[in-house]
Parts: sequence; structure tokens; C-alpha cells
Amino acid sequence: MAKIVLDVSVSAFKFKEMYRGTVKNLMAKSRDGRNVQLPLQVFKSFVTHQGLYGTYEVEFDDKNKLVGVKKIG
Repeated sequence: MAKIVLDVSVSAFKFKEMYRGTVKNLMAKSRDGRNVQLPLQVFKSFVTHQGLYGTYEVEFDDKNKLVGVKKIG
């Protein structure tokens, strides 16, 4: 299985746009330089009143389907 590491910084205001339906995906550059687009919904459990901040490990299966996300920092 493939894994990537993302450093994410999204304000609470920006994250609220997801609930309004205007933003549905998080676009970020992984630490190894790859551009990725992931549904914001997978980060929902990590959101605080300040927003979404931290380092996350994203795991994919052999068909590049999202398996899971965990906070590592």
C-alpha cells in the first residue's frame, strides 16, 4: 500500500465552506512533491474550532483507492 504525508493548514472559515457545498476537496502537495486532491469529508474528524491543522498520513490501496487518514503530528 502506498502512503503519502501531507502538512495541512486550513482555517475554520475555509473548512466551513465545505458544509455550504462550495468546496468539496482539499488540494495539497505531499512532502514528496506530488499534488493530491482528497475529499474534505475524510478530514472531518480532525477539525477543531481553529480549523484543520497538522501532519497527516494518507494511505491508498494497490488501486490508488483511499484507505484511510491518520494524524501523525
